[in-house]
Amino acid sequence: MIIPFFIPHSGCPHQCIFCNQKHITGQNNPPDISLIPPRISEYLKARTSSGPVQIAFYGGSFTALPLEMQQSYLETTRPFIASGRIRNIRVSTRPDAINDEILAFLQSYHVTIVELGVQSLNDGVLTRSGRGHTAMDAVNAVNLLKSRCFTVGIQLMPGLPGDSHSGFLETVVKTIALRPDFVRLYPALVIKGTPLETLYKAGNYTPLMLDEAVALCRESLCRFEQAGIDVIRIGLQPTEELEKPGTILAGPFHPAFRQLVEASILLDKMRTVLTVGKKRTDVAVIRVNPGDLSAAIGHKSVNRETLKKEFNLRDICFQADTAVPARAVIID
Repeated sequence: MIIPFFIPHSGCPHQCIFCNQKHITGQNNPPDISLIPPRISEYLKARTSSGPVQIAFYGGSFTALPLEMQQSYLETTRPFIASGRIRNIRVSTRPDAINDEILAFLQSYHVTIVELGVQSLNDGVLTRSGRGHTAMDAVNAVNLLKSRCFTVGIQLMPGLPGDSHSGFLETVVKTIALRPDFVRLYPALVIKGTPLETLYKAGNYTPLMLDEAVALCRESLCRFEQAGIDVIRIGLQPTEELEKPGTILAGPFHPAFRQLVEASILLDKMRTVLTVGKKRTDVAVIRVNPGDLSAAIGHKSVNRETLKKEFNLRDICFQADTAVPARAVIID
């Protein structure tokens, strides 16, 4: 279980062109430090599983906060760590806010996971996005984190100004070479109150279409999985604030974005297997790993209906089978 605390924009020295974390998280201010311990206690009382518990400080740039503020946040967790009720802590930050001194400090408070908002490994894209750091800053940060045995996450953002399909895939290749432990993919959106809104309304920025973003994230996901790197999220988490009319002005937002990506992968695999091995019957039985069942059927059964039409089938029966490997498809 993860107990999340959001510190929107806290510690951020720049206004990134795409960012309005208050709309994304639904929070206007960082949490009151005095309220953190009671909230942790509430989560611990309510949990139903016996697995390890982790505290996460998301949003903002944690390690760019004044050291006294970082310490104030982390001190609130010390009793829970000492008692064994909390195993560890994770923070999100910028690549250029990492050094040996900071990492030694974090380790003294049982921070073991650091997520870096890298977004791109193309310096031109980073400059146009107002990131204020370079690709080499990200490379150096990852290497330093790994040298101190931190678990490292990298956040990437396809569709930024100045980027392209092939350009983003170059970032994917460079990211794989860094060997992070996990990755998040957040396609760029035009959110109200951001500099990107101004560019978009002036006709100087065109966001990815939904199908373009699905195709790009699909290829990225396949490459990361082939490299053994876990992609723990694709697309922004839907929130009440984010889904309010007028918050997202343009871009490839979908509340089930990851399912669209995974459904696209499985659709092509099912097409191939049906083309090669379909029996002479108007009903197909498709077996997939239980974890792939929802994606195989597709959002609102789109894969089922697409295949029925393309292969002139009366029906398709999807079955979950633990003997089928992940991402594999077997047609009976």
